[in-house]
Amino acid sequence: MEKALEDYIWAQRAEADAFMDTPGNWMGKLPTPEDTQYWSDRVPSGTLREFQRQELVETAYYITADRTSKSYARTLEFHKWTDEKIEAHIERMCA
Repeated sequence: MEKALEDYIWAQRAEADAFMDTPGNWMGKLPTPEDTQYWSDRVPSGTLREFQRQELVETAYYITADRTSKSYARTLEFHKWTDEKIEAHIERMCA
């Protein structure tokens, strides 16, 4: 696993821990980098870039599915889009 991805994971986990210090707050945490089965399946290359790309594609899909339908979201094939096109689509869906 790339160090940048490992650092990102630990930073997200620390953010979640800090947020949950306030009573009543809850925030999910990414699995630890030691959970190699999860990360091998989720990010086969082990790079932060691949993880961020996957998150972007999933965000676009779920926002589109929520605003329209899952079947429509599937037809868009976000995995073929550029990051810039996906980001513009997310902005439009959130407007």
